[in-house]
This record gives sequence, C-alpha cells and structure tokens, in this order.
Amino acid sequence: MIFLCKVTDVPAGRAKRIARGRKPAVAVFDVDGVLHAAADQCTHGTALLSRGKIIDGKVVCPLHSGSFNLLSGAAVDLPCEEPLAVYRLEVRGEDIYAEVPD
Repeated sequence: MIFLCKVTDVPAGRAKRIARGRKPAVAVFDVDGVLHAAADQCTHGTALLSRGKIIDGKVVCPLHSGSFNLLSGAAVDLPCEEPLAVYRLEVRGEDIYAEVPD
C-alpha cells in the first residue's frame, strides 16, 4: 500500500488528485463521508475525474458527462464503456493509503 494523502486533504463531497510523477495519478473521492480511490483519468478520454461531480456514488466526467460507479469502477453512463480502475483504500489514523499498481 502507498500513502496518498491526509483525510483532511479530501474536501467533503469532492475529490483530491494525487500526482505520482511519471506514474498515473490517483484520485481520492469523498462520497457522503466514505472515501474511495480510483484512477484519475476517464477511460473514454483524457479528462481528470477529480474535476468531475460526485452524484449518487458516481463520478461524472467533466468532459463528456459519462460516469463511473466509485465502488465497483463500472462505467454507468455513455459515452464511457470501459471500467475505471478502483483501488482498495485504507485509513490509518489521519493517513490514507491505497493498493495502487506500479
């Protein structure tokens, strides 16, 4: 597991982008107080999902309005068809960790 950020870094009902140098960025989403970690790039294009809206447990892509279920990663609304990579997340005290592949 890798350290992503502090719990206080994630705004309520929003997302926090975590850049990882040359590796793909990760986003931590707050869905009604429950945190989720996922890839920060839409599978349909290059939009940053951390800039999207969180509605009913889904993140809505800010570019084409497709959406993904943040629990399963399933593409829910077109034009998104490919699932989003979601990562197991663990909170240790105030620190957020996730299992993110290299």
